[in-house]
Amino acid sequence: MRRLLRYELQEHYLPLVVLGAVFAACVFGCVGFSKLDVATITNPTLHDLLGITFGLCIIGAFSAMFLLVVAHIFLMISTFGKSLFGEYGYLLFCLPLGIDTILLAKVLSCFILIGASVCFYGFVGVQALILISNVEILEIFGGLGTLARELLTSFDERSVFIILLSITYILGEILTWLMYILLTLALLNVWRITSYRLVLGLLLFLGICLCGGVISTLLGLLFGVFFHINIDSLSIITQSKVGIDGWLLYTQKLITYLLLSGISYLLARHCIIKKMELE
Repeated sequence: MRRLLRYELQEHYLPLVVLGAVFAACVFGCVGFSKLDVATITNPTLHDLLGITFGLCIIGAFSAMFLLVVAHIFLMISTFGKSLFGEYGYLLFCLPLGIDTILLAKVLSCFILIGASVCFYGFVGVQALILISNVEILEIFGGLGTLARELLTSFDERSVFIILLSITYILGEILTWLMYILLTLALLNVWRITSYRLVLGLLLFLGICLCGGVISTLLGLLFGVFFHINIDSLSIITQSKVGIDGWLLYTQKLITYLLLSGISYLLARHCIIKKMELE
């Protein structure tokens, strides 16, 4: 699986690296311009040039974020669609490799690339906020801005918990959505759906997401009833200290993501085996 995973990463990493470099350059360019004292610049040509460059940095940062979403969509289509369920997929499954080796290599490559790029964008954004912490830009976020300012100025157990919970939430959502997409494509292929494939695929994906939401809600209710506490994310992260309810929330989120991802993977695996008659 290591060689197949390395091949998948080498095939798709370059566009994400380029977009990440552009995003970082534009964001830190905006930070640099925010530190300039524009009032001291008397040259009108230089003043206009700086204004245009600042505007281009803002546009470039937002464009890089939009293109990142597009790149992730094409990455998933290429990894799960063409190279797994197309003609290439039949050749791939003829290799002397187990089905789990092939599927996990595909899933891990997407998870690593998407997770790394999202974490990088988040890291760059947090660093930018730290550098411009003297600017009242966080006030526009209201309560979330106040919470972010506290996390940036103090690093204690609560900060570690919120960061850990946020990373688990982001990576868990990415993994779960990847498994939902894999399951959707597997069901479309095993049911031999060719007409209105896009519309039916979107409806099927929404149905899978709805079922996952129901399971997640039921797990949350079971945790609350079993431990006799109210696991509310917003109230927990706004508390001054992290208690047992906070770590129960983290455990519940982690179990939910692992359960939903595992169920989706096993169902997709069963559909692929049934469709391609691998057993």
